[in-house]
Amino acid sequence: MPRILLLAVPALALVGGGLGLVLRPAEPEPVVEVSEAPPEPTAASVIVVDVAGSVGRPGVVQLPAGARVIDAIVAAGGMSADADAAAINKAQLLRDGMRIYVPRPGEQAPAGAVGSPAETAIDINRASAAELESLPGIGPTTASRIIRSREAKPFARVEELQTRGLISARVFSDVKDLVTTR
Repeated sequence: MPRILLLAVPALALVGGGLGLVLRPAEPEPVVEVSEAPPEPTAASVIVVDVAGSVGRPGVVQLPAGARVIDAIVAAGGMSADADAAAINKAQLLRDGMRIYVPRPGEQAPAGAVGSPAETAIDINRASAAELESLPGIGPTTASRIIRSREAKPFARVEELQTRGLISARVFSDVKDLVTTR
């Protein structure tokens, strides 16, 4: 009998342990939440530009984002025979709402069109410090003062550079035709 007990006790322990594993309550399954990231804003896939001047079909054209001036000219029927092809930067990237004017020889693009003086002027409300420093008479200190001033209140007119006491009359006369407020 002691021998049977010696064999029965370990056997019962194994059976009991096995039943304990089988009958124990199941652990709750881990909760996995899947959340979608909000969609990131994407740039407009189509831009609209106005093409005028010496082109086959002047007017408004739609182009894919990333298009260049030459793409807009081609979409407007190409340059006319009397166009001054060298007067415009055909490789310039387009942005929505631009106006492209293809001039004739000796003609200047109207204000606001690609290549016009107003289009190439530095916008004092958006220019970087480096762009401002590229202007005659404006160094790092003046550039940072202009940036601080526009952060407090954007410039409505170019003349405010002088009326706010940011630059002298002499420097203003040197830069007034090189800057703009858009």
